[in-house]
Amino acid sequence: MTGVEKDRSRRVIVDSLEEAKRFLGNLGMEFDRDLVLPDRLRAAFYRCGEIQVEIIEITEPAERMQRLGDDTARIEHIALEVDDLAATLKALEGLGVKVNTAKPALVGNSLNFWTVAETCDGVMYQLIQKAGVGGGSAKTL
Repeated sequence: MTGVEKDRSRRVIVDSLEEAKRFLGNLGMEFDRDLVLPDRLRAAFYRCGEIQVEIIEITEPAERMQRLGDDTARIEHIALEVDDLAATLKALEGLGVKVNTAKPALVGNSLNFWTVAETCDGVMYQLIQKAGVGGGSAKTL
């Protein structure tokens, strides 16, 4: 399997964005930006060294129930930057790990796949390859 280059981020689904922002601010974490997807979610991004912490409050009721349930918060996924997404996927498939889409999502300048948590010990991983790096591209994956 190819190597993981960087541990990039943590995404935490919360029941109250304002409470989570206040808590992270009190910890001294560096606020980066807010994000609002109307009628779907509100999010805030913080820096903790090289790691980005995303806190998200889902506002759409059905999606909120699916992603948060009755919890007050839960870690949704761990994002890892890999040097070769295609080779990493091939190696993971050999271990029985599945991803949630047939094609990668292009987010900014990165190709992304998310694993199906039930196929990797209950944890969802976001696998990221910066576009133009490694052996894969949006066309070849």
